Amino acid sequence: TQELVLVSPHINGRELDIETTLEQLKAQVETPNRSVPFIVNDIVPTVNANATAAELGITELISEATTWFYGSSDARKRNISRSAANFYGIVIAPGEEFSYNKYLGTISEDDGYEEGLIIVGGQTIKGIGGGVCQVSTTVFQTVFWAGFPVTERWEHGYMLGYYNDGEGPGMDATVYSPIVDFKFINNTPYHLLIENYYNEEEESITFKFYSTSLGRTVEKSGPVFEDIVPAPGREEDVWTLDEEMEPGTVRQIDWATEGARVTVGRTVYNADGEIILQEDFVSNYIPWPNGYMYGPGVDAPDYSIPLEED
Repeated sequence: TQELVLVSPHINGRELDIETTLEQLKAQVETPNRSVPFIVNDIVPTVNANATAAELGITELISEATTWFYGSSDARKRNISRSAANFYGIVIAPGEEFSYNKYLGTISEDDGYEEGLIIVGGQTIKGIGGGVCQVSTTVFQTVFWAGFPVTERWEHGYMLGYYNDGEGPGMDATVYSPIVDFKFINNTPYHLLIENYYNEEEESITFKFYSTSLGRTVEKSGPVFEDIVPAPGREEDVWTLDEEMEPGTVRQIDWATEGARVTVGRTVYNADGEIILQEDFVSNYIPWPNGYMYGPGVDAPDYSIPLEED
């Protein structure tokens, strides 16, 4: 929408004028009055309460990206929506580094997140907040096409189907606060407004960046696959007992996928067609086996039992 709504009025800062204070102190050294007040100057914020979007350079759409979460559980969908709410209406100043974890905040049931499936320590387990990385991945892809330099980005442990649709492997970004973050720098003279739109019907999340276009163009190369390792066979399937599932039921939670070193290249050109940024995003994905959760009473592995829908 590119509209700005005042959340809180600006507050002037104060800065000690060291040079003037020292000069006055020196002048008082040989007098009976050997004390002087600190000389303080007011600092007016560069963005005040009367600032408009146009004054900040927020005038047009400069980048957008959409990812899909077909087949996600209801809990994962709600976590995506909950997480995305933290990233609506953020304004990034010129030269400022954006940190995903700064805006993500804490992930807990008290904060509105639900239990789902998360990847921890090389395995898929139940945990709070499954789906948060759908949002960070979409942010990364929007940053990619905007041409902003990425200062921190981590891939998932293996290639996830949720992120292979659309841009394909090598275009995901995982986060795990406070250790694993996603960061980029707004290296333009204009402010950047971040908005996003969750579409439950289409099972998609879209991020849009608004600023002033510098005429940049972005080219993507790849993905290039190297060191490919075949997907694990059935003999390596992982079966995990879930005491909370209905007795005698089985649910598939992971699908076997190959491992590989995947490289995606990005070249950013300025308005004159000159290269201003060229980099590779390298992702090392391990091969991943099929994974199943089953309820009490199942003599695992048992492939004869019809799979439960999530």
